[in-house]
Amino acid sequence: MNQDRKPKPEKLRTDIYRLALDWVHLNLELPQPAANPDSRRPKHREYGHLAEWASDRKKEISDMLASWHEYLATERNETPPPATAAEQVRVTKAWQYLETRCQQLIELVEPEALKEIPDLHHTIRRTLGYTKPRYTLPIPCPSTDCGLRTLIRTAAVGQDFITCESCGYTIKETHYPLLIRMTFDTLLNQ
Repeated sequence: MNQDRKPKPEKLRTDIYRLALDWVHLNLELPQPAANPDSRRPKHREYGHLAEWASDRKKEISDMLASWHEYLATERNETPPPATAAEQVRVTKAWQYLETRCQQLIELVEPEALKEIPDLHHTIRRTLGYTKPRYTLPIPCPSTDCGLRTLIRTAAVGQDFITCESCGYTIKETHYPLLIRMTFDTLLNQ
């Protein structure tokens, strides 16, 4: 196994922590997905209940963390977690068990297998719309009080705007033609 590809224990601990926090968030908020989690399904999938998607993801998180807990406990000849416990108990016990044994889990498992933990976290965040692409623009802020090159474009469904990270100046989509002209002028004068 290539040692360079193995995650560090701190990184794995953070990934497990984030997934446990996702479970807590889904449990408290029961959010509805902002994006379609599976591109092969119809574009406008309707859930029978607002909490159905969140409930499915909570179960997926609980099952994943409990399976890693069971695997490591079995490898260490320790008592595995109870299979019939409630989701909250399974997530809590898995977190408590795995958090102090990340190095041992890394030594036992191929790095590709552990990748499922951050992948699920990122899928949940992306589906909920918590990740938006951001682009840094190569022009100064149009605000006369600022003028710094700290413009960031955030593009998302129904939201497309540019904000200066220094002064907070916001440019709406309707003003993009003016901004494009300013961009060309700036680039040509360089």
